[in-house]
Amino acid sequence: MKRSLLLALLCFFVVAPLNFTSCFPESAVHQKKIDHDRRIKEKEARKAYELDLKKHHKNQTKETRARMRQTKKNAKRVTPLKK
Repeated sequence: MKRSLLLALLCFFVVAPLNFTSCFPESAVHQKKIDHDRRIKEKEARKAYELDLKKHHKNQTKETRARMRQTKKNAKRVTPLKK
């Protein structure tokens, strides 16, 4: 009984790593696809945001647009650099 159990455990420990290693390349490819899709969605979201912001600026009066530009310029100058 002990011998057959020991043999079964030994077979499991020898065969199990072979089965699990075949999954790793697929998971890496899948992760790459997820990252790629995420980057595309972020890019589209950023583009949509900039388009909406542009529409918002066009709806403002001339004086308001001037103040918004000045505020944006001041924010760039005052904001510390990101590392």
